Amino acid sequence: MSLACTSSEAPAATWTPPYCTIVAADMSDFCYLSCPRCDRALPDHAFVCAACSLRGATAAPARVYRLLVSVATHDRVVPVVLFDRAARVLVGCPADELAGLFAAHPGAARSAEQALQGEMCRVAMRTFTKGAVERFRAVSVVPLRDGFRPLIGTLRTLYGTGGRTLATCHALA
Repeated sequence: MSLACTSSEAPAATWTPPYCTIVAADMSDFCYLSCPRCDRALPDHAFVCAACSLRGATAAPARVYRLLVSVATHDRVVPVVLFDRAARVLVGCPADELAGLFAAHPGAARSAEQALQGEMCRVAMRTFTKGAVERFRAVSVVPLRDGFRPLIGTLRTLYGTGGRTLATCHALA
């Protein structure tokens, strides 16, 4: 059964399995720069959005999540992309803060991948096609484990940053 739709069809329906388990996470390319005004992705090393700057509006780019995970449902494993709102539920902080922690602590990205493995959640998904590959985009994520702790809490414990923010950690360095 395929849940995909082509551009000539109505938007894909939302699929929400009763539960999913994260079996893998890829933190190698977990974020990108985005225009805070129009939410467009910016090319690498761009400091302003070309479309917004033509209209005279400029704003500093914002780093946002694009986290790729593989989730197991009751009958299959599917790749799912978690964009900013959905990823923040699991991670618990802005993408800038996580990027800073990864820069300050070699190996933290691998620890983050391992910490997410096995996490059970309810994920509402929509399909999209990128090239010939059908993928899913998370519309919402709800952790199912009692006592769920966002990823940033686990990483702060592992790397001794306590409750300090990224700015505080850089000021101490």
